[in-house]
Amino acid sequence: MSDSRSRFEDVSRGPLVALSRVPKALIIIGLAALLVGGLMLPVPWGPICLVLIGLFLGWLLALSWPAIPGSSRLLRLLTVILVFGAAYMRATGRG
Repeated sequence: MSDSRSRFEDVSRGPLVALSRVPKALIIIGLAALLVGGLMLPVPWGPICLVLIGLFLGWLLALSWPAIPGSSRLLRLLTVILVFGAAYMRATGRG
């Protein structure tokens, strides 16, 4: 494992432990609220909500990257790209 990967995992350990203490339903409700807000709120608040979702999913993808198979990597990466694309479209008034 590379040194930068080890540092990334070390830095992420604290937030992951904190996140593991939060009820799973609360995390799902929070992400759902951000998604609804991202799609319904006006600029700049809607795109900000979508970017927060994209950053969270991207962080989880980066952490799980070595452990997931190639097809799952592609699907998860596509999801993150679509969320950022939706944020861009909302920010520019195209969506």
